[in-house]
Amino acid sequence: MTTSSVRLKALIQERHWQTHRTFVAEYDKAARKVDPVLVGQAPSRAQLHRWMSGELKGLPYADHCRVLEKMFPGWTAEQLFERVTDEQPPPQGPAAIPVDAPAQAKDLLAAIDERLQTPAGEVEWGMARTPPATVAPALVDTVEGVSDEARKLGRRLLELQQVLRLDEEETTQLAALSGNIVELSMTADLDIGQDGWSQLIYRHQLLNLSDKPMTRLAREVWFENTEKRLTIVPNADSERRIMIQRIHDTANLSKFACQISPPIQPGESTTIAFTVSGGQFVEDHYWRQAIPRYLRHYTLRVRHRGAGQLLRCTASEEHPDGSENSAEDDLVWDYEGDDIVMTLTRNYLRPNQAITLRWDVPHESA
Repeated sequence: MTTSSVRLKALIQERHWQTHRTFVAEYDKAARKVDPVLVGQAPSRAQLHRWMSGELKGLPYADHCRVLEKMFPGWTAEQLFERVTDEQPPPQGPAAIPVDAPAQAKDLLAAIDERLQTPAGEVEWGMARTPPATVAPALVDTVEGVSDEARKLGRRLLELQQVLRLDEEETTQLAALSGNIVELSMTADLDIGQDGWSQLIYRHQLLNLSDKPMTRLAREVWFENTEKRLTIVPNADSERRIMIQRIHDTANLSKFACQISPPIQPGESTTIAFTVSGGQFVEDHYWRQAIPRYLRHYTLRVRHRGAGQLLRCTASEEHPDGSENSAEDDLVWDYEGDDIVMTLTRNYLRPNQAITLRWDVPHESA
């Protein structure tokens, strides 16, 4: 009798990863290679059961798909969640390249070449809507009449498209940003103690779409109150070595640069991280994040320990022209014991924008 099951289940059994604990350990190993932020985001026991039983409609979230494809090299997320029968042979070799793929590769490289020559100007930057493209990175070698720099960036972009599961529209938008340093993600984890003193961890996933190596990332941080000058140290989980270069320090503000070694070459992406401590929240409870470059995904996570009760929580997004809109549709808050936990996310941000999270908690009587 012919039976069917989800391909993912068979592959998990083949590797003896059936127990939830073992699967989570393997998931975290793969997540660390894809993006360290994804470590600890493995599916729950019930979620994994739905994946393996075929109860899931469609595919998991994109981040899960990225990690699963790293766990099972050679398989796409679509193939992992296909129903297969005992008699169905595994697919042989890569999927066929559509006939219009060379034209897509040519258009992509032409866009990169044009932006490298004239990087200024408006660029479409927003949620992609078209189906995934299937242009193979090797096709860039068949395109004539473009610069070596454009060819190199095109190959890296197409590889990145597969890793991040970008579709054709978003890949084209990134190509239009050639000549710029793009942040694929920026994560800020702000942990505030009951006395207001805090620790802030930044993680930046950078993509160099310029034609020159990137050697430094300029940053600045401000707090309502500080103890002497802020302490800023590189994190061990950075994918490159970074050195903190202090540029200007005042009582509340620190301007600095992360010197990156080895430099991020054109077309390369990497993640760097650093920790800032010595800042205190006293009366004004807010965090304003200035956006200096094109940013695909921003996450702000705040834990205010021992605050007890949240009296107010708002989020806003400022635009380069000075206008402002609410960002509360991407704001989530909750209580964990006496701690207040808030998470704010925004996508496709532009240079000179800013994101602000404001909250209020009971203050002690004078």
